[in-house]
Amino acid sequence: MLRPLIFTFAMALSACGGGDGASFAPATGNTHCGVSVGTHRITGTVTSVHDGDTITVGGESIRLASIDAPELDQAYGPSSRAHLVAMVLGQVATVTYAQRDLYDRVVGTVFKSDCSQVNLNQVTSGAAWYYEAYQCEIDIRQRQAYAASQVAARTAKMGLWVNAAVAPWVHRNGVEAKVPSACPNGDGASN
Repeated sequence: MLRPLIFTFAMALSACGGGDGASFAPATGNTHCGVSVGTHRITGTVTSVHDGDTITVGGESIRLASIDAPELDQAYGPSSRAHLVAMVLGQVATVTYAQRDLYDRVVGTVFKSDCSQVNLNQVTSGAAWYYEAYQCEIDIRQRQAYAASQVAARTAKMGLWVNAAVAPWVHRNGVEAKVPSACPNGDGASN
């Protein structure tokens, strides 16, 4: 009698996941929606969008991996943020990740419930750059998808590509980012 009661109580608590409905759990594998990803997951409602590559889910600040959006004071910065707001604000998302950045933000890949990849969509729509300096953190299939999406958006002059665009890393630091010529793990992700 006690065991079923404890099980029911545990299930009820785990369903709550905290006051904002977020749940934090290790992944059961290294893929999500057929994509190679980090080993940790956060699932919850997107409660805020700071800019075109930073959101909040479950009280955690999430920096979208593999992309860099224009800063809010740059041309197209507010539009990049607006695109991300329209795509995710108030919706349930799953964030997969393997690391945090220097500001203690989760650096992750964000998936909507239909398995669409938010990070990649920002590049596809011309709302962000593929951040090639960090290409070794993702596997070859993802590198190819991001690169192809950026080429297509640029060729079609979508979003930030309508006018001459200054990359956010150049805007912040005044220098081009160093892109690795080869990755230590070859085609696999480094983390």
